[in-house]
Amino acid sequence: MRIARSIVATIALVTMFATTAAAVSELVRNPVLSSGKDGKPLNWKAEGYRMEKAVTTFGWSVDDSKLGVIQIDSKIENDARYVQTVPVSPDTWYRVSGWGRSENVGSNAMGLYLSVMGTFHNSRDLRGTVTWQPLGFWVKTGSLETKLQVACRLGGYSSLNTGKGWCTGISVMAAGSPQPDKKFVYGSTAGEQITGGAFGIQAVAVLVVLGLLLLIWRYVLPPSKQIPE
Repeated sequence: MRIARSIVATIALVTMFATTAAAVSELVRNPVLSSGKDGKPLNWKAEGYRMEKAVTTFGWSVDDSKLGVIQIDSKIENDARYVQTVPVSPDTWYRVSGWGRSENVGSNAMGLYLSVMGTFHNSRDLRGTVTWQPLGFWVKTGSLETKLQVACRLGGYSSLNTGKGWCTGISVMAAGSPQPDKKFVYGSTAGEQITGGAFGIQAVAVLVVLGLLLLIWRYVLPPSKQIPE
C-alpha cells in the first residue's frame, strides 16, 4: 500500500518526536512497525473471531520512509485485530494512541479503532472510507493490573464488520492524567472486576465466620449455653 507522502511525513515526525522525547516511557515494542520478518511485524500477533483466510487476511508493509503499516482486510464479517501485550504499573494513567485509516468499512458495526482487549475501552472508530486519522484514549489501570493487551482492531465483540483498515505509530505511555474535558477516558480497565472480586471474597469470609460460629454453638458450647430446641 502506498501512503500519501504528506501523511507519512506527519506521522513520522510526530512519532519520531514522541519517541525521542520519551523513549524510556514507550511501552510498545516496534511501535512504528519498521521491523518484521516473513511478512509479519515483530512483536505483533494477528488474531480474530474467525481466522480463515477467506474471512480475513492480515498484512504488513514498510514504506520508503521506514514507517511500517499493519493491514486488516475482512471480506466476511469478523472481529479481527493485531495485538501486543505491554507491561504496566497498577493505579496508573496511560495514554494509548496511534494512527488509523479505513476503506469500505461497514457503518452499522464497530469500525477500525484502538482498544484494550478484554474490556470495552477503545478509541473512536473509523467507518466507511477515511484517510489517516489520529486515534487514542486514556485508561487507568486497576490496583492489581500489571499488563494491557492493546489492539489495532476492525470489528468488535458482538459487532462484527467488513472492510479494510490500517494502523501505525501505536503507542502506550504513562502520561499523568487526562483533562476533565477529554473524551474516551476510562477510569480503570479492571476496577469493576477487582471490586466485584473483593465483594465476593468478603461475602465468602462472612459465610465462613457464620459457619464456624454455628459449629462452635452446636458442638463446643455446653448444652446449658445453647438455645433449647
